[in-house]
Amino acid sequence: MKITTALAGAALAALTLTGTAAAAPSPAEDARLWLTVTRTTTDGVSATGNIWLDCPGRQGPGHPHREAACADVTAAHGDLDALPGRDTALCSNDAVEVTATAHGTVKGREVHWERTYESDCHLTLATGPLFDF
Repeated sequence: MKITTALAGAALAALTLTGTAAAAPSPAEDARLWLTVTRTTTDGVSATGNIWLDCPGRQGPGHPHREAACADVTAAHGDLDALPGRDTALCSNDAVEVTATAHGTVKGREVHWERTYESDCHLTLATGPLFDF
């Protein structure tokens, strides 16, 4: 009983010294992937599109390639620079820059990512289905 009291006292003292206690994410929260992904082009007229990627996701409207995008982001451990991308892509002849952004959480880790590509083709080759919406 005295050991339990001493341990509780030590834990309280540690909380008092730090001022906060970091709560560990629940297993369900830690396994989630939540990203808002955006693609913006500027070619005299700015066009922006964004979509929510939630994995595992709910059924219904959402990212048109949710399963593939979730699998790629999960395999890359949230490092969007490590996405597998694609070997080929259907590309237009337009060389309009596109900026891709992603903000959210992947398995309990915050993600804030932004890159600009020469064209939508380069974006697709680098990121695969994540920005294909």
